Amino acid sequence: MDSRKRNLLILIALAAAWGLILVLRSPWGPTAKTEVKGPSTTSPKPPVTTGAGFPRLKRELLNIPPSEYPREVQSIFGTPPPPPQASAVGGPAGGPTGQPVVPPPDPFQESAKQLRYVGYLERGQRMMAFITQGPEVYTVEVGATISGQFRIQTITEEAVLLSSLAGDKQARVPLATDAATAPRR
Repeated sequence: MDSRKRNLLILIALAAAWGLILVLRSPWGPTAKTEVKGPSTTSPKPPVTTGAGFPRLKRELLNIPPSEYPREVQSIFGTPPPPPQASAVGGPAGGPTGQPVVPPPDPFQESAKQLRYVGYLERGQRMMAFITQGPEVYTVEVGATISGQFRIQTITEEAVLLSSLAGDKQARVPLATDAATAPRR
């Protein structure tokens, strides 16, 4: 019971200290009063308060001109290098007309774009995919080869993963869902 009384006494003392601080530091507490005398020749300055009241803005500091920095100090990142010059031979800026050089398309990827994955068949643990290339329809399993350049890596319900015969390139062919991708007769 003694610890409860002690804790209650500490709580009351802290609340009293907080109330005293609130009264002394609040805007409605005691403030410093200044008298305004007749017209003066000096510029009027805002009254200075000590301790009580709200902080005041020093307006005279707003009219100070910014200091001049040397030109090289103005940017913390330094001066950017000039852009490369376009050469007539077609150097780093691009071809002879200044256009960027576009690498030729990858023949493996271009051939893979001609394939359409139109369906699949599940038989137990085996999946077979139906892939079209123009008028040709291929029924393939994992590991099969199409057109002598594609090997089937994986077959899922969403897509077929193809790789080159060397295994260095891959292409994903998604399942075609609309009738426009079906082979035409």
